[in-house]
Amino acid sequence: MTFPLPEQPTWKIRDSSKLDNHLECARKFFFTHILGWRSEQPAHDLYFGESWHKAREWQLIHGYGDIEGAYLAFISHYRLKFPPETDELYRPKDPFAVGKALNKFADEQQSDLIENELLLTETSGTVPVAEDRFLYYRMDSVLREKESGKVFSWDHKSAKKFSRSWEEKFYLSTQNGTYTHCLYCMYPIEEVLGVEFCGTCFEFLKQGSKVRGPGYHINLKRVPAFKSPDQMNVWLWTVNNTLDNIDRDMDRLMDCKEEDQVLQAFPMNTTACSNYWGCIFHDYCMSWSNPLQRCYEPPLGFVVDFWDPSAMETTNKINLEWK
Repeated sequence: MTFPLPEQPTWKIRDSSKLDNHLECARKFFFTHILGWRSEQPAHDLYFGESWHKAREWQLIHGYGDIEGAYLAFISHYRLKFPPETDELYRPKDPFAVGKALNKFADEQQSDLIENELLLTETSGTVPVAEDRFLYYRMDSVLREKESGKVFSWDHKSAKKFSRSWEEKFYLSTQNGTYTHCLYCMYPIEEVLGVEFCGTCFEFLKQGSKVRGPGYHINLKRVPAFKSPDQMNVWLWTVNNTLDNIDRDMDRLMDCKEEDQVLQAFPMNTTACSNYWGCIFHDYCMSWSNPLQRCYEPPLGFVVDFWDPSAMETTNKINLEWK
């Protein structure tokens, strides 16, 4: 095999999720974004989230009372990949629960569109982080508080359970900083409030309890994870340091060969192997000292699918500049 591998355009396209992947584990980043290996199993949580975003966008534009329109926005996207016979498999994140959630927003959050002015919904593009660097972004919304005149973003999140760790992860997340930075590039800093993460928790209880009966339960929670300008300076340094580390790994990779005993690029982070439900590449890290010897085609159960944030379909496209 001749190295380097055939160059992929997506190697140079970076966004918050790619930076988080590298921070989690550089070797996982290599498998996912350099080789493009992904599980052939449908990524239901991700696609459900995309579909839920469409429903929430509809409500922000047309009003929370248009439940039928919002549900149609969800289901027309969701059914492209998940037919009705899969609904029970993925309960509680299913269309029936979405209908209940949309009704809950209409019943409990009507003041959202009275107290705030909607400026933008689903918006994507690029935002600079250095003179010769930029990230791709996608923001769910931009709004302005009518009373204070402050600008902020609501980011929609779907979950199966709220917890302390679920809430705390937003404050220092790369995504939070990226969206706040986008707002800084759109409006004067003194007008920017920041990002508020809007969680919708979908639960289903088979037996229930004294407090909650059996069936679907929908809970709403908002986390105002606003950042100060000093905190944003920390975010900007961290982003550029992470980009430096990715570029450094890419440079090392170009010097690696198939016959090398060890892949001396994109090192493993062995403290992240059991995150969430466990890393899908764990067995290959256990078995392969140099993955370049086995990267001709993906293993059984995987497909080649390079994540390209520049190809995201959104309502608005805006390439931002330093303000």
